Amino acid sequence: MLIGFVTMKGEPWKLEENFQRLEAKAREAAGRRAKLILAPESVLDGYVFNEDPTSTKEAMLEIAQTVPDGEYLGRAGALCRELGVYLIFGFLEREGEDLFNACVLLDRDGGVLAHYRKVTTAGEFDITPGKELRPFDTPLGRVGFLLCSDRAADNLRTLAVQGAGVVFVPMDGAGGPENTDKMRWRARENGCWIAIANTWSAVLISPSGEPHLEKYEAECVSVQELRLPQASRNSLATRRPDLYGPLTETGLEGSFYDAGGNLTERALARREEQRARARSERGED
Repeated sequence: MLIGFVTMKGEPWKLEENFQRLEAKAREAAGRRAKLILAPESVLDGYVFNEDPTSTKEAMLEIAQTVPDGEYLGRAGALCRELGVYLIFGFLEREGEDLFNACVLLDRDGGVLAHYRKVTTAGEFDITPGKELRPFDTPLGRVGFLLCSDRAADNLRTLAVQGAGVVFVPMDGAGGPENTDKMRWRARENGCWIAIANTWSAVLISPSGEPHLEKYEAECVSVQELRLPQASRNSLATRRPDLYGPLTETGLEGSFYDAGGNLTERALARREEQRARARSERGED
């Protein structure tokens, strides 16, 4: 399967401009025979909940997409039908009065094949943490998703032990060579492919930990082959789950998440400190 990796930085609040840029890059990838296209985290709205410290929840609710019937999800689905491709991209989602940092996998008919919400959102203004880490059975195999800071070792292992053969990681920033080295070890330890699309980097790592694509360039399209079937899962055969209970215990002093996966008072206070500092640095307070 050929994967097209889109590297681009969305402009905060400029959904139409960002979508048109994403569409142009998707067309380029499809023209180079990519059957699946992977774009960065929150590429549609420009990661507005962190890029603009003056953003308000009310304003973000206005531009957030609903799943599966948001305007830009519909337009992305039409693009998938036209090009005959699968598409993964990130966006700001709303459900009622809650906001999520989310991504979807759209199929070649434009339908939502998988829908994921970021689980580690402690540093993101007004974003509610997602509640699930699970893979999805698709025509591409069993696949999982992580968004940027979700790529911690425990989260990736949780997907691997549930049989994820490929983990897609849309990101915004923090995608340099040091991150690639770290993810090479995680691919090898978990026996799965890892595919990363960042604002300025594209990476594809095999289950053996070898980089099949490693490119650091903004505003470009890269195409690479993901070779199936997957490698063996010998790396998981020596696990001792009977000993891992402490990994799921909460109560560590200073934790950002409580037993229900909700943000703690410490995390909320830290968010406000970050926002106040960012406003001050921009001379807006």
